Amino acid sequence: MWNSRTMAPKETEFTEISVLTHGEAAEGVSDILLSLGASGVAEERRPLAVRLTAYLPADDNLEEHMRAVRARLSALEKQGLRVGPGTVGVRTLGGKAWSEAWRDHFQVLKVAPGLVLAPSWEDYQPEPGESVLVLDPGAAFGTGGHATTRLCLRGLLSHLRPGDRVADVGCGSGILAITAAMLGASHVVATDNDQNALPVAQTNARRNGVYGKIHFEQCDLLPEQSDSFDLILCNIVAEEIIRLAEQFPSVLARGGRFIGSGFLATTVPRVEDALVRGGLDPIGTLTEEGWAVCIAARPERRR
Repeated sequence: MWNSRTMAPKETEFTEISVLTHGEAAEGVSDILLSLGASGVAEERRPLAVRLTAYLPADDNLEEHMRAVRARLSALEKQGLRVGPGTVGVRTLGGKAWSEAWRDHFQVLKVAPGLVLAPSWEDYQPEPGESVLVLDPGAAFGTGGHATTRLCLRGLLSHLRPGDRVADVGCGSGILAITAAMLGASHVVATDNDQNALPVAQTNARRNGVYGKIHFEQCDLLPEQSDSFDLILCNIVAEEIIRLAEQFPSVLARGGRFIGSGFLATTVPRVEDALVRGGLDPIGTLTEEGWAVCIAARPERRR
């Protein structure tokens, strides 16, 4: 996935930030953690609070990060939201310790009817009719545990047609590209601008037996083939989708669909406006836990 949401190489140290807050403030706190460069945000629901945990590459800006989180909590409280305990915990982990800690947040997940995500270290036995995607996120974002990934997967299940040509823009662990290949796409291109993400995605593709169906490409997110794709999957952040919006029609075939997430539901109007200005027609929005996915299409005919 795009490098503001991917993890640094395993050998580096990581900063784990955990925030114990009320559910009303969870979206706002998640947003600030992602904006600091976190790889996703793990949510642990408790009876009276939510613990949000994120990992950032260790740097010299730790105090600044802490002030930003506390300032966001204070701002949310002033807006009338309950922030609950509002406690912030920090610890530094080595690459190996981070890998073990992150595993605690990745468990077998039935993301949609008939589709199950299972970590590579779990021996999951599928039920009749289930497709199982075996995944090891390694240093890349994308375990299916975050709402944005689940929303993209559900959009993919609804809009993928057998034989579609698919682009996974900012592929991270490869979860979307691999699912598309497993469910009948004829050809998949998976791109990322982070050199640490692609080896993880390639390993996961081999693990699921679809490596030969996916072309992996390190580039500035968008592949260069014009009019080549029937479906574009894009789980990055709103700012990048808005930046790329005018280019999406150039790589989408007529009637092709776009599925984009990585942003809060409150950001949908900005994203849809950018997609419309770029030449796409919004056709639907899905939301979960305050996050959203926008679905749009390139018109069949020229306007």
